[in-house]
Amino acid sequence: MNTFSCGGFSLSTVTRWLSLVMLVPLSGCLTTRVYVDTALPVVRAEDLKPTSPFGPVQVMFEFRTRGSPNSAATEKIKPVVLGAVGKTGLFSQVSETPVPDGRMLTIVIDNVKVTDQGAATGIGVGLTFGLVGTMITDGYICAVTYRSPSGKTNSKTVKHALHSTIGNASGPPGIPAMEPREAVPQVMEQLTLNALQSLRQDGL
Repeated sequence: MNTFSCGGFSLSTVTRWLSLVMLVPLSGCLTTRVYVDTALPVVRAEDLKPTSPFGPVQVMFEFRTRGSPNSAATEKIKPVVLGAVGKTGLFSQVSETPVPDGRMLTIVIDNVKVTDQGAATGIGVGLTFGLVGTMITDGYICAVTYRSPSGKTNSKTVKHALHSTIGNASGPPGIPAMEPREAVPQVMEQLTLNALQSLRQDGL
């Protein structure tokens, strides 16, 4: 997980977003210019709506930071992820508790470290590096597994990224700057929708 460093403290984009959501004061030296990577296609929830929904599904979600569970981020991001699943209309009901037929959707989003252009390319980053100033990247890997009532499973992995500029660095050309409180939920939703689209193409 790449970080912002200021006054001896390092904060990832998600950590900064959580701090803003929870109204924890942040040092004024931290930039708020965040850019959503363009490599992952934009998927709309309505594009996934089936002719008739599958039955109810239990959704299990966890957010991780470099492989380790992050309970604070999980609780803040969970409504975004469950909301995205619900908006697709793929399932008649979205529940956090077991459903009668055992249908289950497990979603894990991991905030991974991206250190250079080579590593960024590996997670599907679609921007040009070498811009004037300092740009850092937070990578995200979303792993989803769907279990049908018959017990058959299907798994998919989707990757995304957020780029942030520090100080007076120039942002990526053609991509508007966003606040972390807007960009982070957008990335989480798009990871979820893209993963569901991949599952849908396999018939779930």
